[in-house]
Amino acid sequence: MLDRVADKWTTLVLTLLRDEPMRFNALRRRIEGVSQKMLSQTVRQLERDGLVTRTVTPTVPVSVSYALTPLGETLVGALQAMIDWAEDNMAEVGKAQAAYDERRLD
Repeated sequence: MLDRVADKWTTLVLTLLRDEPMRFNALRRRIEGVSQKMLSQTVRQLERDGLVTRTVTPTVPVSVSYALTPLGETLVGALQAMIDWAEDNMAEVGKAQAAYDERRLD
């Protein structure tokens, strides 16, 4: 489960769905660099894990949207703390990496 939660595509999908349900193509447009295949695999696994619901609307063409389940909402809350930490400490981590790299060159 930790592998799935730590996956960047999973994190991006869940945080996008935090505010509102989204159609598949809207998710794909908002997540830079994700392929249709990877997004399909990600939302399918999230649905299987009970974190996301999939709703099919019988329109022409068929419309598919995804939303967080109550379980998914609890996970997004936990992820938000990690996202906040990463944003708050990005510069410090960059400095540590540069210092490490400099020591390795000596």
